[in-house]
Amino acid sequence: MSQPAPPLLAGLLVVDLTDSWAELAGRNLADLGATVIKVEPPGGVDSRRKGPFDERPGHEGESLYWAAVGRGKRSVIVDLDDPAGLAGLKALCREADVFVESFAPNHLVPYGLHEASLRAANPSLIYASVTPWGQDGPSVGAPATELIVEAASGLLSLTGDGDRPNVPVGYPQSAFHAGAQAAADICIALHERLRSGRGQYLDVAAHPAMVWTLMSGTGWPPNEHKNPPNQCEERANPPRDLVPGVTIPRLWKCADGWVSFTITLARIGARSMEAVMRWIEREELLDQSLRGIDWTNWGADVAEGRLLPATVAKAVDTVMHFFEGKTKLQLQTFGMENEILLAAIYDAQDVVNDPHHAAREYFEIVGDRKHPGPWIRMSETPLRPTPPAEALGASQALLETKRSAPAPATSSEPHSQPFAGLRVADFAWVGVGPLISKFLADHGATVVHVESSTAPDVLRLGPPFRDGVAGIDNSQFMANFNSSKLGLAANLSTGEGREIARKLVAWADVVVESYTPGTMAKWGLDYASISQGRPDLVMLSTCLRGQTGPERAYTGFGGQGAAMAGIHALTGWPDRAPAGPWGAYTDFINPRFGIAALSSALMHRARTGRGQYLDLSQVEVGAHFIEPVLLDYTVNGRVWPAMGHNSIYECPHGVF
Repeated sequence: MSQPAPPLLAGLLVVDLTDSWAELAGRNLADLGATVIKVEPPGGVDSRRKGPFDERPGHEGESLYWAAVGRGKRSVIVDLDDPAGLAGLKALCREADVFVESFAPNHLVPYGLHEASLRAANPSLIYASVTPWGQDGPSVGAPATELIVEAASGLLSLTGDGDRPNVPVGYPQSAFHAGAQAAADICIALHERLRSGRGQYLDVAAHPAMVWTLMSGTGWPPNEHKNPPNQCEERANPPRDLVPGVTIPRLWKCADGWVSFTITLARIGARSMEAVMRWIEREELLDQSLRGIDWTNWGADVAEGRLLPATVAKAVDTVMHFFEGKTKLQLQTFGMENEILLAAIYDAQDVVNDPHHAAREYFEIVGDRKHPGPWIRMSETPLRPTPPAEALGASQALLETKRSAPAPATSSEPHSQPFAGLRVADFAWVGVGPLISKFLADHGATVVHVESSTAPDVLRLGPPFRDGVAGIDNSQFMANFNSSKLGLAANLSTGEGREIARKLVAWADVVVESYTPGTMAKWGLDYASISQGRPDLVMLSTCLRGQTGPERAYTGFGGQGAAMAGIHALTGWPDRAPAGPWGAYTDFINPRFGIAALSSALMHRARTGRGQYLDLSQVEVGAHFIEPVLLDYTVNGRVWPAMGHNSIYECPHGVF
């Protein structure tokens, strides 16, 4: 029996001098197999003192935040003002592959730990600085909390109910976005180092990382000369009725909570309404006056006078009463089975006890706590469970190990685009997949995005449009997510189109796709088929629930992903329905994890000649962005409500 391949980043040494602004960088690199040495001041890093806390006898006061972000890291204590400790740290840095820190700009210069000093001694070192605002610019060094960064990014202005002040995402997100982006950038730089042998400096800021969560929001002012409709200065205005006199809920009450049910998003929304009305009819709960109505084109029927607003109002009221008699799980299952936009708003208890997670054996026991499990499934080099966060200074002996002189850079080649020469077949649509392949294209890969005139990427139909004029080539939404790519029209529902796709795959080194699981297999384009005779082929599939499990076929977007990951339920006011984060929120968490794993898989391919298959679930990744909240449930049994302006970290804290 062959031995399993070593972890992707096995043998790489990461020196981690971050605080809570960038803890996720080291955590993600440790998950990928790197040795991460956490360098802490006497008394420990601030992350050890952040809540929530373990309340079990014998564990009182142990930080569940640290349990989440400290997993897999080795702890050493260094007093930077102690010459001996500083010398030991510098010796460690001379043999490190990565150095990541989150101090204020120039703070490390007096200690000789700044980029120029460390890279002079170790030219192959990748040095990453993670700060709220970056290393230069008008806001450099300005005070910041995660709420301030979220506000400055624009996300806060788009989140919450219009009749009350805006609310942030219910668990702080800015630092997690920054840390995940840093890990992704480090993996890209490591891939480039394979060619040049040289390290480089990475300036990672939380602020622009958060700007990417705005989805299409950034495109409205330059293209349509206004903010997104019903947002910002218009948010307090009464919502525009799509049907005169009819209020269509965004969230719907059910027997044990709330569900998100969308009936207004063009064809898929109308199909969702049709499916639910037929369900009500089968249970003999549909009023005679609503029988026989075809809801698959109800929006146009209202606009053209074939369907009266009063009939729509009665139908909406019928759905509301019907949902009140169904549980979240019943409605979630129906949504999956019928491929409609119906998702349960899961709280922490729901996430942990989700039958789909159980089927995929997602949650894992680490020490004596239950944690979210692997954030990606990899066929050749699966993520291995990392050990619990270490006690302060538990690996102090690592600083006392005698170290050899630093190895010179392995090449004098100049830096190049990290993915120059890489060929990518991009069968992904909408958000996560296209953003992952955009990372590759922006860094030099040749990426060919596949769609057709009969089935264009749906983002082409989404505003904002250039100069406010709708058109298949005018969508900033589409352009922003697919810059740097080439385009190919091939109708994959035809034999000719599939033959073109097979030729494209034969040309490619990497395939990225985001169809409903099973679709690529139906076309003969699944990994088992296309990797025959191609042991070096790398393929990444992304969808909401992953490629296996009872809800593998669930169809939806990042809004549904945030609902099932537990993020939506935390966002809003505790005395009303949760508002949820703006837009397709998990679409902007997943690419940072996906590109880190994909870059690492490409490094493995370069070393071994072997490719592999990557399965990225939006919900599984999204759960890691509230891991401390989930731990508060698995450890203490506590379920967080929607948080409003409450914070366990900041006081005073609010939006005014």
